[in-house]
Amino acid sequence: MASLKDIDFIQKCAFNNNLSANNYSAVNSILYAKKYDSQIAIEGDWLFEKYTEGGKTFFSFPHNVNGDKRDVASALKTLAAEAARLGQGFSIRNITEDEKELVLKHFSGAEIKEEPGLSDYIYLAEKLATLSGKKLSRKRNHIHQFSRKYPDFRYEPLSGANIEAARLVESKWLTENTAMPDSAASVGHDGDSAVDADRRDSEDRSVVTQNRDLLIEQEIINHALDNYDFFAQKAGLTGGILFVGDEPAAFCIASELAPQVTDVHFEKCISPFATDGGYAVINNEFAKTVKTQYINREEDLGLEGLRKAKLSYYPEIVLGKFTARIF
Repeated sequence: MASLKDIDFIQKCAFNNNLSANNYSAVNSILYAKKYDSQIAIEGDWLFEKYTEGGKTFFSFPHNVNGDKRDVASALKTLAAEAARLGQGFSIRNITEDEKELVLKHFSGAEIKEEPGLSDYIYLAEKLATLSGKKLSRKRNHIHQFSRKYPDFRYEPLSGANIEAARLVESKWLTENTAMPDSAASVGHDGDSAVDADRRDSEDRSVVTQNRDLLIEQEIINHALDNYDFFAQKAGLTGGILFVGDEPAAFCIASELAPQVTDVHFEKCISPFATDGGYAVINNEFAKTVKTQYINREEDLGLEGLRKAKLSYYPEIVLGKFTARIF
């Protein structure tokens, strides 16, 4: 499983290949390794990864640590051999347009599926910091609304001194966003039809899955905070805390993905600050501290509300993703 000891090689791969897709982030690779049973193999100068999602095994596109793509055909054959050894299908998931073309060059019969829910939303850091122009006037209004209501708010860069404030926000956010299954919230359904009962059972399973995913996410966030100094040194982990008076209201966690790209991994804001413009404030305040040209705010996971929120900031690039099924 990908672990802290792999971070230097993964980070070097991302930097030397100038990767801007969040799934190649060294921090993401390590933080999500347990959730996806991610297995890393380093053979010579090549980084290989396989992981499990939805009960299926997928492979990531292989990368040379020095950015050399001349032997990519051999690297892809290595993945194919591993897939054949496992006796499962061979699919390379979460690949970019350029990587898709390389796959098709060497596996012309590959079936390509576009994955819009995995597309990354990438912004100019300067635009998120200044929010200039008519298109972003609503975001400026949200910030003005927040500052009028909470004139004592302040922003602090994430550090070892305020990590516990981030944990507190995450804990409160989780409580606010943990849903109760319909069956547990209802007194009885004696008059329900079989269709109603099946629908309710399906909705309950969905809620249970959502709650489980949120608990896993909390574990991942705590893993990042537990190892803050290590990640900061090795992968430029950074972020910030938004306070209203002495109360922590929001936080974000990010890291250096590539020389010109900062990747925002998590961003949380609790009530009532969230509805008063807190997300716009933490987004803007953090962007002011970013030194790279771009900020990757990751994917929308196919969620319509998240997609609209990300589009409302008018991304410079929507980095498309694909799955290639070879056999």
